[in-house]
Amino acid sequence: MHTNSTVSRRQLIFVLILFLFCNLFVNAQEKHYRVTINANNNQLQTLIKKGFEADHFHYQNGKVIAEISKSDINLLKENNIKFKINIRNLEKRIHKINKKIDKQNAKSNVLLAVPTPANFELGTMGGFHKFDEAIAALDKMRQLYPELITVKSSIGTTEQGRSIYMVKISDNADTDENEDEMLFTSIHHAREPMGLSQNLFYMWYLLENYNSNDEIKTLVDNTELYFIPVINPDGYTYNQQTNPNGGGFWRKNRSNNGNGTFGVDLNRNYSYRWGGASNNTNSQTYQGPSGFSELETQAIRDFTNQHEFIAALNYHSFSNLLIHPWGYSSNTFTPDQSTFVAMGNYMTEENSYAVGTPNQTVGYNATGSSDDWMYGEQTSKPKMLSMTPEVGASSDGFWPASSRIIPLCNDAFPLNIKITRMIARYAKVTPTTDSQTINSTAGSVDFSIRRFSLKQSNWTVSLSSTSSYVSSAGTAKQFNSIPFLDTDTGNISFQLDPNTPSGTVIPITLTVDNGSWQYTKSIDITYTGTGGDTEPPSIPSGLSVSNITSSSLTLSWNAATDNIGVTGYDIYQANTLVSSSTGTTTNLTGLASNTAFQFSIKAKDAAGNVSDFSNAVTATTLPANISYCSASANNTSDEYISNVQIGTINNTSAAENGGYSDFTSIATTLSKGVSNTITITPTWTGTVYREAYSVWIDYNRDGDFNDSGEQVWSKSASRTTPVSGNFTVPANALEGNTRMRVIMRYNRIPSACGTFTYGEVEDYTITIATGATAAQLVKRSVNENSIKIYPVPTKNVLNITLPNKGVYEYAIVDLLGKTATSGTFSNSINIQKLAAGTYILKVIAQEGTYTKQFIKED
Repeated sequence: MHTNSTVSRRQLIFVLILFLFCNLFVNAQEKHYRVTINANNNQLQTLIKKGFEADHFHYQNGKVIAEISKSDINLLKENNIKFKINIRNLEKRIHKINKKIDKQNAKSNVLLAVPTPANFELGTMGGFHKFDEAIAALDKMRQLYPELITVKSSIGTTEQGRSIYMVKISDNADTDENEDEMLFTSIHHAREPMGLSQNLFYMWYLLENYNSNDEIKTLVDNTELYFIPVINPDGYTYNQQTNPNGGGFWRKNRSNNGNGTFGVDLNRNYSYRWGGASNNTNSQTYQGPSGFSELETQAIRDFTNQHEFIAALNYHSFSNLLIHPWGYSSNTFTPDQSTFVAMGNYMTEENSYAVGTPNQTVGYNATGSSDDWMYGEQTSKPKMLSMTPEVGASSDGFWPASSRIIPLCNDAFPLNIKITRMIARYAKVTPTTDSQTINSTAGSVDFSIRRFSLKQSNWTVSLSSTSSYVSSAGTAKQFNSIPFLDTDTGNISFQLDPNTPSGTVIPITLTVDNGSWQYTKSIDITYTGTGGDTEPPSIPSGLSVSNITSSSLTLSWNAATDNIGVTGYDIYQANTLVSSSTGTTTNLTGLASNTAFQFSIKAKDAAGNVSDFSNAVTATTLPANISYCSASANNTSDEYISNVQIGTINNTSAAENGGYSDFTSIATTLSKGVSNTITITPTWTGTVYREAYSVWIDYNRDGDFNDSGEQVWSKSASRTTPVSGNFTVPANALEGNTRMRVIMRYNRIPSACGTFTYGEVEDYTITIATGATAAQLVKRSVNENSIKIYPVPTKNVLNITLPNKGVYEYAIVDLLGKTATSGTFSNSINIQKLAAGTYILKVIAQEGTYTKQFIKED
């Protein structure tokens, strides 16, 4: 028994030693080589099918430059493929090679596209960040910029218990705003630290330049940018442990495959068209036992399904590529192929990366990739325009020299900033020249506007100035059909005061507005006029209106005269310049239906002299049928709107099965310039859920709720009941009946149109009335002797003098109280068309209402 026991222990020790040796042998990292391979496309495809590592090499003219393992060297030999080893044992020699590159780069001055952020630091792993250093950088960002970046949060845990962290950059970062979302990721593959470095570089750049760069502020304010810097922390940390100074070539995660091998290629483990990569657990491209078998890809899946990302950049290295779907097929393109090509060509203008599918760029297919799933899976989430940048040249490899890190971050920067523009509904306006000189008081600015937004939007370009010498600006220009990445042009006029001194520099600002944000561009204009002609044209007379439709009308008038010559006429709606004409008639289009308009004109000459206003005419456009977009909830069984209160509306209602209630027969009157309170009461049939709200009013009665200011109130999700909000009807709201839409939606601020799951939609009628400047102005006692009118009696013109100069509203009524005419004036009113008789003039001023009786003669 004693002898047998001894033998058994010896056998056991031998077996344990053998097991440990074999285990170490199996799991030791293979040596890697940088090689040049002579292979055509067919030979390359054959190698890939046999397990050749197909990612991250440079392929051109039948030559492949790659960094491959000893197993792949053997595969080349077995298939009689000619190759040349450029560098042996990269793990051992990479540091010496990189030191030589760093020494060479120290002697050269590299021109960088953007300044390096002050807080961006190289890491201690050959210049790259170790895992803990990367996470510490996220913590520092939050510490320095708490309003712009969230605290890091874990979206999942790896097999070895490490967290996969996510952060979001946006204004009001801790609030989930209704803004377009973008995803940036890196370290799918553990040996590709360049993706992590450039992501940290871009994040620091956004944060540090938010308050000093108008474009960065605009982009951050109107997007939610999500970053997952290290998808594969186990594999990345493994390289850090085996090669603490950088140069580790482990690619996969560190899942235990159960047969003495470790790791799954995460970028072959996504479920869309999964199954075309390697089944060999030893292979660096091992796809795993099933799609989404890995905790890391599951975390990305679950996180992505919780969002509505428009696009994604999944960073890898190397080869200077920008790859887009499909990866699974060599001869099939996505329905968005033209969009991907346009995006790629625009994004790579500076760095000249090759753009295309995997087959187009490197001649192979990649099944189970993140890009294919993010774009192709459109049931659990919306499609994402997902792309993979491969950062770095073949000479950089997986572990570039430390002196190459910041230049490579600069190479990647245009990809990041440009795709951020694309999701921000961004358009950029640019004056044709940076400055110009004019010798007339009538000028204009030519400009171009370029659309960068993936989504179509409506952009308005307007002109303004802080100079007191600018007396008026032309009508803003609308752009709503610019093709993606295309450019349109426009021109806006302006008028200078005739007393503008020669040599005055006039600052002009062009503003592009999409209804949610504004982007501005400035230009300086130098006025060099002589001021020789100072005599204005005569006042145009006989202004009349004809050919009235629901959206247009024609104005006609008698020609004015001038000592030199009249060059044109400016047409005003109230006191706003809306058009210009060189003749004595003009057709105005695009008017709101069933709306009263008042028009007058001024004549102008070549020297910029302008006459006084002509007589005013008032006309009301014909009514038109307006059809609003539909909106409804699919389910009101759990919650619904039970009461809405605003003005005289106090409507209590039950749940509507269709999720929409038409209460447009219920109306209230709201006055311009007056603050209003709306109160909404939700009812829950059981569980009290979090509800969000929005209210819209179609102020310009154009049949939609898309215009600036028409979303009058919104509230993020809460369990509060009731909820209330205040808003003021703007002065430019059209008077008359219009639509108000009230929506309650479960857990998310609703949009004005479309269908959602839980909540309810209710429509009401709002009547917009004249504001506090007229009917609701509090009447106060005024000294009637403060207003003087002359001559009395009068035939054509009534001159008026008030204590204060300005533009006033007026009404002229007869002795029966019927309004004969109304409008605005500054010095006089043309009453030529009034019938003879006795009238009362009412003038609305801030201090009260003046009244004065006068006689009109024939």
